[in-house]
Order: sequence, then structure tokens, then C-alpha cells
Amino acid sequence: MPRRKDVDAALVQVAELLEQVYLAVDLFEIAQVLTAHLKGVLPSNARARSQLKTLQRRLLMALEDLYLAGLHPDGPPEADPSLKARILSAGDYYHQQMEAAAALLDQHGGSGAVLRAATPAVASAALHVARHGCSFHALEVANDQESLGAPPSLLYHLDGRLVWSNRALTELVESRRLDRAVLMQAADRFAAPLCTALRRRQSPVSQNELRRRVIELGVLLRASVKRRRQGTGEALLLVEVSEARRATELSPRELQVARLVAQHGAYATVAELAGLGLDSVRTYVRRIYRKYGVSSRVQLKARLIREGLLPRGR
Repeated sequence: MPRRKDVDAALVQVAELLEQVYLAVDLFEIAQVLTAHLKGVLPSNARARSQLKTLQRRLLMALEDLYLAGLHPDGPPEADPSLKARILSAGDYYHQQMEAAAALLDQHGGSGAVLRAATPAVASAALHVARHGCSFHALEVANDQESLGAPPSLLYHLDGRLVWSNRALTELVESRRLDRAVLMQAADRFAAPLCTALRRRQSPVSQNELRRRVIELGVLLRASVKRRRQGTGEALLLVEVSEARRATELSPRELQVARLVAQHGAYATVAELAGLGLDSVRTYVRRIYRKYGVSSRVQLKARLIREGLLPRGR
């Protein structure tokens, strides 16, 4: 029977470990905390860097699986055996990885009891941290998009839930007299399979899957993934909306005018630098705004920066 002193020491270690886990800002940091615990307990001759790195990667994957499994709104779908198996095995995989870490400590004269005792609480903490972290990430992305004067945009959580849309989307709907309900339904249908793919840790196989034209509304939907860290499950899907009456790619001349407008603003200056008449500049600007679904110089500049067509700070 373990001595009271040993039990008290183990409880202190569990409390200290969980305190570090709850201070983590995302799943990556939780995996780092668990690995640091191992490193601190293992003797120096047992701290194989490659082994610890592999274990940290597997712990991160296990925590992500727990989080992603919990995102499925309707439970494991019968039509998708691979996803169903992953969801059903997420808990088992997590416990296997925690037991592997505990066994490593036992093997080298340490005690895996602390990790075993902390296993349920770490799982609970990971789900809390992931949900909170994803919500905070959504707020960061939304603020960033608004400060950059982003084009009409919607932001989706990986469970397919819309978490934010910007003022520019409302302006586009009102100025073009679009049916907002139809637009939102089209965006939801577009985002749903992409969110499902991300929950499965899959990436779209081509850029065509990240674009869709909504013919009845004359708009183009384009998706991109916003991650806090590479590989983490706490990702978001950003869907941008632009008019699709014409191709959204700019011609060389349109790109020249767009850059000049973004940099200088004054149409007279743009006309002089581009060797165009003032009316021609206005025509180009209308065409550029229509293609990019923007309504101001600030939004145009932000779009060019995101496309890599204009350096930041210019």
C-alpha cells in the first residue's frame, strides 16, 4: 500500500501538471506540456529526442482527434465508415498514447501514475482549451479582416456553423440587391463539405474545390483555411464573396491601375502615371471593383495584399 507521503506528492504533481495544461492556449501547447513532464521525470540517458518528438506528435494527434470527433453535429454518419471509425476510436487512441507515455516513465524508474491519474482531466481540459482557442481565433480573424477592409466574407467553424460575416457582405447584398437568404444557403452548402474534409484532416485536391460560382446570384465563392498553427485541428474556413459576372482575374492593365489606385488614391495621379485619361481610369476602377467585389480603395488595397499583388506598407 502506498505511503501517505507518496500519495500526497503524486497529487501535487497531478495538480501542477493540470495547472500547466489549463494555462495552454491550444492543443499544441498541451502536447508540449505533457512532453515536458516526461522530459522532466525521465533520466537524462532515457530522453531520446526523436522518441519524445514522436510521442509529442502522437499526443497532439490524439488530442485533435478528441476535439474533431466532438465537432460532428449529428454523430458518426453511416455513409462514411472511415470518419465513423475515426470518431469512435478517438477516445481509445488518446488513452493508448497517454498509457504509452506513462509506460515509458515506468520503464525508466519513474512513475506513470501521475499521467494515468491526469488522463481524464487532460482530455476535458483539451476540449475546453480547443473550443475557447477556436472562438478566440475566430475573433482574431474577424478583427483582422475588418481592419484590412476585407471583401464580403463569412467565417465558418469546422462544424459548419457560421460564426461571423462582415459589413462588406451586407453592403454587397444591398448594393446589388441580392437575395441574402439564397446567398447564405449557397455559402452554407459550399462550406459544409470543406469543413467535413478539414475535420477528417483532408485537404481539397484542387483549387476548383475552393471556388464555386452561384449562377443565379452572379457571385463567386472562394474559400481559404485559417489556422493558428500548422497542422492543428483548431482551424476556421473563410469564404469570400465576389461578383462572378466576369472573371475575377485582372488583366495586366487592370492590375497596373489597381496597384496605382491602392498606392496613390487620386485618380488624376493614376491617370498621369498610367498614361490614361481620367474617364478611362474611372472605367477601369469600376471594372476592378466589380471583379473583386470591393467598394473602396482600402478594400482594394487589402485584397491586393492578400493576393500577393502588392507588398504590405506600400
